[in-house]
Amino acid sequence: MSWYKSVLQKLKEAGIFTEIKLIGAKVRAVVDETTFLDIHYDPITRSYSYALIDLNLLHRGDKRVFGWDDYPHKGIKEIKALKGYPHHFQRRQEGDWMFEESQMRGDIETEIEAVIVEVKNYLTIRYCQ
Repeated sequence: MSWYKSVLQKLKEAGIFTEIKLIGAKVRAVVDETTFLDIHYDPITRSYSYALIDLNLLHRGDKRVFGWDDYPHKGIKEIKALKGYPHHFQRRQEGDWMFEESQMRGDIETEIEAVIVEVKNYLTIRYCQ
């Protein structure tokens, strides 16, 4: 469980989260009342999911804005075609999921910095509109 310490510290240092907490086996970094980053990580298998959630999204069900994970999503051909399958980045484009190559491989202590950069970029765009 030592991975939590460095990840929590980096999230705090980012200066964009109002609250950072452990909920069961995941880390949740809260941006505001409806937007938060959920981090699921298994240090034994290095399986991971880093997802920005926005409860105000108009899409039914899944409220992820974007995220990275290593879940194989069986039945989705676009993911199997990716070079790094099952590792992928997914985001919404006009309501549909788009799957892209990802450099993430479950090295949470170094990858968290890239996740924070993407969250900051998203928030900059969101608040400038």
